Amino acid sequence: MKEPLLTIAIPTYNRAQKLDKQLAWAVNAIDGRWDEVELIVSDNASPDETPQVCEKWKAVSQGNLQVQRQQTNVGLVRNVLFCITKAQGEFVWVVGDDDTILADTLDWVLKQLWSNQKAGLSYLHLNVQTQNGYEGEILQERVYPFQNDKLALPGVKLFQECADLEEGWMLLITANIYATHTVRKAIARWPHIRNNLAFPLFLSGYAAMNGSMMVRAEPSLIYPHHTGSHLQTWLKTVYHDIPAAYWALYNEGYGADFIRRRILMRVSFLVYAIKFPIQFVKSMYVYLMAAILKPK
Repeated sequence: MKEPLLTIAIPTYNRAQKLDKQLAWAVNAIDGRWDEVELIVSDNASPDETPQVCEKWKAVSQGNLQVQRQQTNVGLVRNVLFCITKAQGEFVWVVGDDDTILADTLDWVLKQLWSNQKAGLSYLHLNVQTQNGYEGEILQERVYPFQNDKLALPGVKLFQECADLEEGWMLLITANIYATHTVRKAIARWPHIRNNLAFPLFLSGYAAMNGSMMVRAEPSLIYPHHTGSHLQTWLKTVYHDIPAAYWALYNEGYGADFIRRRILMRVSFLVYAIKFPIQFVKSMYVYLMAAILKPK
């Protein structure tokens, strides 16, 4: 059986209503193209009505929706990586269960994948529109100011440009589409990836340096900004996980100037050090090593 071009994989936990809405988008957007697009849900042992929602859309899709259910909650990172390991498509797009995908995005994505797969496309990065919560006003029309799509081979300089503009959007799983074989190699190369919430940054950087990278100028999805309810997790991500991801990219061959700049820009971490002293101590090695980096 011929492999599909694209796998759309939705990791989810305990958000049945949001998953229902996301599956409505996915099943209707794919309709008639199940030979091109594979659809997977990985349920992280949800205690709510998530299994019933999955069965509903499996029936609507005439059995094309594949449902994987974890026996226990394996955590966000491992659930996303599980999606990548299960993907049969040449490319994999892990889609969050609460990000709104704009109309015609899947059509555009498939067109780019067909057009550029022979040119070594390994990473397709989607521009994002931001919103105040799920129902509020639009905050940013597009997070990257590009007026035209950008394509680079290799994608290292384009990755660095996006990181310098706003690295955070490469942490958004829905904004990243990867060549499946490339991203699986990336997972195998970084032993600590399963414990690092900045794992998409490493996957993106690795994919960009091992093929071509494209960034879409027009926004493809809406990200709902939330309150600071996850402040502790976010502080750890910013001051520990992201620097560790950059250090892993340095070990893959990224230049010292770029890595030093991206790590040392966040040295004003007094609040982090006071609130999370154990993680602060763990972080110091990466900061000290970045400070003495010399160009290769």
